[in-house]
This record gives sequence, C-alpha cells and structure tokens, in this order.
Amino acid sequence: MTIITDERPDTVAPQPAAGRRPRLRRPSGRTVLNAFVIVLLLYLVLGPLLMLFVTAFEDTRFGVFITPPYPWTTANLHDVFGSSKTYEVLFTTLVFSAGALAFAFVVSLTFAWLVERTDLPARNSVFVLLVAPQGIPGVIMGVSWSLLLNPTNGIVNLGLRHVTGDTTHGPLNVYSLPWMIIVEGMKLVPLTFLLVSASLRGINASLEEAARASGAKFSTVIRTVTIPLLKPALIGALIYEFVAVVETVDIPLLLGVPGHVKVLSTQIYFASHPAVGLPNYGLGATYGGFLLLLAFVPIVFYNRIVKSSSYATVTGKTFRPKVQPLGRWKPVAVIVTWVYILVSFVVPFAVLLWTSLQPYVSEIDASAFGRLTFKAYGDTLSSELFTTALKNTLLVAFFSAAMAMTLAILVSWIIVRSRSKFSWMVDVLAFMPHAMPGVVIGLSVLMIYLLMPVPIYGTLWIIVIAMGTQYISLGTRLTTGGIAQIHRSLEEAAEASGASHWQVWRRVLFPLLRPVFVNGFLLVLLASVQNLTLPIMLYVPGNQVLSSLIYSRWSSGDVSGTAVTSVVVTVITVIAAIVLRRASGTRTAV
Repeated sequence: MTIITDERPDTVAPQPAAGRRPRLRRPSGRTVLNAFVIVLLLYLVLGPLLMLFVTAFEDTRFGVFITPPYPWTTANLHDVFGSSKTYEVLFTTLVFSAGALAFAFVVSLTFAWLVERTDLPARNSVFVLLVAPQGIPGVIMGVSWSLLLNPTNGIVNLGLRHVTGDTTHGPLNVYSLPWMIIVEGMKLVPLTFLLVSASLRGINASLEEAARASGAKFSTVIRTVTIPLLKPALIGALIYEFVAVVETVDIPLLLGVPGHVKVLSTQIYFASHPAVGLPNYGLGATYGGFLLLLAFVPIVFYNRIVKSSSYATVTGKTFRPKVQPLGRWKPVAVIVTWVYILVSFVVPFAVLLWTSLQPYVSEIDASAFGRLTFKAYGDTLSSELFTTALKNTLLVAFFSAAMAMTLAILVSWIIVRSRSKFSWMVDVLAFMPHAMPGVVIGLSVLMIYLLMPVPIYGTLWIIVIAMGTQYISLGTRLTTGGIAQIHRSLEEAAEASGASHWQVWRRVLFPLLRPVFVNGFLLVLLASVQNLTLPIMLYVPGNQVLSSLIYSRWSSGDVSGTAVTSVVVTVITVIAAIVLRRASGTRTAV
C-alpha cells in the first residue's frame, strides 16, 4: 500500500561559517517601490496636517519665522474658540451647508426618479442637460448669477424695475445667504444627481413592485422602501457633498462677501490673504483645524452606519425596473424639468455670452442689439495676462492629473496586492485628502514651502502639488476597483517568464489599466481646471490660472473681461466633460 503524506524528511539548514555574518538580502524592486510610495504619501498627506497643527501655535502676526526661536503662543486658539463671532460664522456655515445640501438632494432625488423610473419624455436628453452644468466652474456660476441678480444693475433687476417703475436697488439681491444657498445647491445638483441616479438604477425594482402589490401608496413606497434602500448611497453622497460645501470658497467670495455673509472658508482665506497688512497664518491655521474637525465628524458616523447594516438588494436574478406612468402629472413634470434646466444651465451661460458681447452691463432691449461687439474678445484673448493664465491652467491641470493618477495606481496596487494586515491604513491615508477642505490643503502647503528650502513657492509647481494631493483620493476610488479586477496570476506568469517588476508594470498592468487611468486622468484634469480654492490660496503674481484670473478681474470691475474669460473656461470644461463621457461610455438612448 502506498501512503501519501505531506511530511518531508528533516533537512538540516546550512549554517554560516564560524565568524562570518549572514549576508543581507538586497531589497527587491517591489519592496523599494512600496516603501517609496508609502513615504511619499505620508509626506503629501500628513505633512500638511502636521504643518497646520504647528502653525496654529505660532504668533505670525508680524511674519513667519524660519529659524529659532519660534514665537509659540496659544493666542490663536483664544482668538478663534474664545470669540463669539466664530460661533456666529460657524452657525452661518452650517445653515449655508444644510440649505445647499437640502436643495441639491431634493432636486436630485426628484429628477433621478423621473429619469430612471418614469415615462418622462426625452429622458436621455434630460439626463445629459442635468449633468452638463458639472462642466461650469463654481466661480463662473457665481459671476453669472451676480450679473443676473445683483441689486445695482443685474439684468433681471433692471427688467423688474422697468416694469414696476421703481428706480431704487433690487428688488432681488443675490448678495444674501438665501441666494448663496440656491446657487451653491444648483452647483451641487449635477454630481449629486449622478450619484443618486446610479444607485437608483441598481436597486431591484421588484421590492417596490411588491410593496405596491400589497396596496401601499406611492408615498408609502418611497418612504418605506426606496429611501431606506438608497440610504448608503444618499449618506455617502451627503458626506462627499458636505465636505465640498464647507470647503468651497468661490460662491462665498463672489456672493457672500459683498453681502457681508461670512463662512469658515472665507475666514481662512482673509486671514492668509488680507486686503491690507501682513497675513496671519497662525489664525488661518486655527480656523483650518476647526474646519477640518467639522469635515471629519460626518465621515465617522457614515462608517458606523454602513458597517452596522446590510443593504444588499442585487442578486443573481435579472431584473428590469418597471416604468411608472406619470399620467395626468406628466405635463407638470415636463414643465418643472425644463424650467429647471433653463434656469440652472441655459440662462447663466446665455447671460455670460450676452455680457461678453456688450461694452457695459445694461437692460436687454432693442438698443442693446445695436451695441453688440467682439471688442472684449479681441482685447482679452490678445492680452499677455490671458495667454499666460491659459498656458498655466493647461500645465497645472495636466501635471496635477498625471501626479494624482500615477500615485493613485501605485497606492491602489499596494492596497489590493499587499498581504500585510496594515494595508488598510494605506487606504485610509489615501482617502484623507478628501476629508481635508481645499482651503486647509492650500494653507498647509503654503506654509510648508514657505519654510522648507525648496524653491517652488510662487511657482506653478506648488499648485500642482496641492491639487495632486487633493485628488489622490478621487483617483484611488477609481483605480482600486480596476486593479482588483486584474487576476494576480497574470503578474505571476510574467514574473515566472523572467520579467522584472518594471516590465510587469509596463507590459501587463498598465495596458490593462489604461481605460481606468484615462478616465481618472480626464476627471482630475476637469476638476483642476474648475478649481478656484487652491489657485487663489497659493496665488502670487506669475502663477495665475484662469479661475483666479476670473476672480481678480471681477473684483477689479472688469465685467466684459470676466465674461469673456468665463465663456472660454466654460467651453474648455464642457469639451473636457464630453471627452470624459465618451471615454467612459455614453448612456444608452431611452
């Protein structure tokens, strides 16, 4: 009888010769790469956090001290947390955030349900037009609505005063908290709609149909079935958008500052970029820490909620959501849908285009058509300031996207392929920049390169580093799933054939990851062009990009130049959005 066993005869390991130390093994290319990526990630993510903490305890009213002794103080903490004005600003920030989120989620949920579950006419066109404003930067939305509703010479206000015979200001005032909430809410709708509609499309509609078959009313089905099943997606989108709102600086600067409405992000900006005097980076860092805590709190609750419950509804059985007929409500739904698209996308862009063709802002009447001119386009597009800002924008967007996506792929490979029990810590570290508001990242990076002997302060590279750091988390959300879909055996087969670690990446991994990389690259590039927060926090003469140029021209009263630059940026970002959509696959026609 033959006995099969896994036991092997004892072997004696060769012992090193007496007096000779065992030779240290040379680290493999994989080990060196992993160590380099983790050290770089620690530097990019934890470096700004450490600098923010240290700066909050420095007295920077009279400048930044590069060498000891450092003027340590707790006065910044007292000025921020001991002042009643801070809590007034906090209350305004929370009202602004809650209002904008409520607006965005009510609108997004309504249109997601109409597009995905009803017989709304032209659903595919509605889908595209609801997402299209994602290509318009927030600074341009702020300028558009200011041109429409500013109380002095807003186009809508001029028309209303002409009808009513009133010669005073108003009657509408966009420089107020309610209008800040509405404009910021409209800015959030495209991304929120995408997140919610994708989840709504994935829910097994048989659960809703079973509830209706049991006699439940429509409102009961929505309240007891649909909304609970969407809970993880809704909370996830809520957390993501909450961080986006509390860190935003474009709408608060353009609409809040003229109306004396203060939020935490503008407090950080003006502490580090005062109109007169020296910047107080210590005070700005303290406000930044406060804002960082505010952003982190909801993320903790989200993780607890999702881990404590099960929301799986997609099984191996195929399903197709049943189209809900709108019946007599169809005309109402059609009117509401197209009116919203008109107000949120068509009108703001049209007023920009109109203003760019006028020598000055005026009421739209017959005489205004006789004043149409392309002079502003000639003056703006031929100016050295514009061409430099355009070149800077394209360079910053390209290198920020390249940095973020290259590091994202390497980090995701460690997360997925590493057998270490600490790999989850790398994932958490990569996600942290998302929870760090842009004004906090901008201020922290500014302080790091003011103090470090690295000559990039005041150059484009400091903006590239800040943007690349901010978008690492966005990149890893895309690349981690892509690497997880590639079976490990492909890499092992290449290594068994004698391929080096670099050859495995070049010949196996990167070709398979190219679609994910391209999609992520275009997405980060689009976000970089739209970003105002980091360029304005890190601005010095010479590193201006188009978004900061729009703000500076608007602040200086150059309305026509602002409109022309805004039209150019809108065209660039919409083209990038179309390319991204085609690269990632289009929605099938309905």
